Amino acid sequence: MTTKPKDAGPTIAALARESFYRLFADEAIPLAGNIAFRTVFSVFPFLIFLTALAGFFGNDNLAEGVVNFLLSVVPARLVEPLVPEIRSILTVPRSGLLSISALITIWSAMGGVDSVRVGLNRAYDIRETRSMWWLYFQNVLFVIGSAVFLLVFALLIVFAPVMIQLAENYAPALKGHFVTIEQLRYPIGITLLTAGVLFCHRVLPAKTLGVLELLPGVVITVVAWVLMSSAFSIYLVNFNTFASTYASLSGVFAAMFFVYLAALVLILGGEVNRVLEVRRIMRMQRFKTADTEV
Repeated sequence: MTTKPKDAGPTIAALARESFYRLFADEAIPLAGNIAFRTVFSVFPFLIFLTALAGFFGNDNLAEGVVNFLLSVVPARLVEPLVPEIRSILTVPRSGLLSISALITIWSAMGGVDSVRVGLNRAYDIRETRSMWWLYFQNVLFVIGSAVFLLVFALLIVFAPVMIQLAENYAPALKGHFVTIEQLRYPIGITLLTAGVLFCHRVLPAKTLGVLELLPGVVITVVAWVLMSSAFSIYLVNFNTFASTYASLSGVFAAMFFVYLAALVLILGGEVNRVLEVRRIMRMQRFKTADTEV
């Protein structure tokens, strides 16, 4: 009588080794460079589109509110060189440029979204079967949906203090239990980051995967991004070589390099999920084989 094989499970070192091997085998390094370039290239057109869209809905301050919140949770040293340009964009009325900025944003962001899609498809060993027109339409929805979501989030930022004040007026006994946006900015920022990464893994690949299947890679990506942002901020303060190498363009290149590393980590999360999926399939096959031999 044949006994079922024991499932010892892979070690963390083995998972990491296989995931990194797949990362290089899937040519993630040039893909991450493409993502970094197109992301930085599309940031300012996206901000113009965001402010124009906010003006179109009648509230020019919405875009400024959400960008101020996002800047407050990003390491200051990382975005400090870009803040003056970002502020100048947010303070210029651009409601008449809605259509132009939308086209520029979609065009510039399309390459970055496509690169993320290609990277995740390769990570999950998925062949793209969707039509070019559907992918282009998805890119458009991705950009517009992101802008609308940020504006809705800005509305919550604006109305949250008002709701807290009303609650304090009518229920002063509960005042000690209220929390402010300032107190929750980092938990909210990490929640938004996690939701965005999970959304990319769910929507962009050509195969819809379950949330539980995606969580390991998503959590690894978010944790790595948080640790990497702290480490990169310390590096910029104490060991910054970008200023001596790139002079006045050091801020832009530092941001691009960070986005490049972040893109690599994003693809790595997909590789981790695929390694775990393959091992689950192999484990199920071993048990099925053992059952047939009993």
